[in-house]
Amino acid sequence: MTDKIRFKIIDPRKKGETWAQSGGSPDELRAVEIYINGRELTEIVKEKEVPFAKAEGHPNLAGLYGHNTPKYLYKDLSEVFIEGSYSNKYGVSILCCEECGEPGCWGIDVKVRQDDDFVYWQDFEQAHRKNWKYDLNFKFDKPEYDSEIKKLKATPHKSKIKPTA
Repeated sequence: MTDKIRFKIIDPRKKGETWAQSGGSPDELRAVEIYINGRELTEIVKEKEVPFAKAEGHPNLAGLYGHNTPKYLYKDLSEVFIEGSYSNKYGVSILCCEECGEPGCWGIDVKVRQDDDFVYWQDFEQAHRKNWKYDLNFKFDKPEYDSEIKKLKATPHKSKIKPTA
């Protein structure tokens, strides 16, 4: 059985993401929600994080992530299969810090691998909570996955949305 992936371009200001509220650059006025099997990735991650966050006395930390820009996500997901590239070696930050918008600050990283027919997302890890275990593994049909990646590439990097004052 394979999983289904879909990328949805959003305005992070309308979603209330703190990092986007100051207006940001035109690139930052677009972000990407990742849907796997019809569920938004932050929901999936939050479900896994709740027990760890509660045990630490900070239940509000569970699932508190921002969404990366299409440009960033496309770049890292495209380079992940280049031997020796940063994303190949260390993984891709698929969710960013909700407050500052930096992928490596308070994000979720994933290792991405492929074979002839499938693309695999595995070894999910929180940037600052290495002891939080996600036990998430996804297997995507390669042609469908590649089609979604191409949608990211086709997203205009300059937004027509005006920054807020």
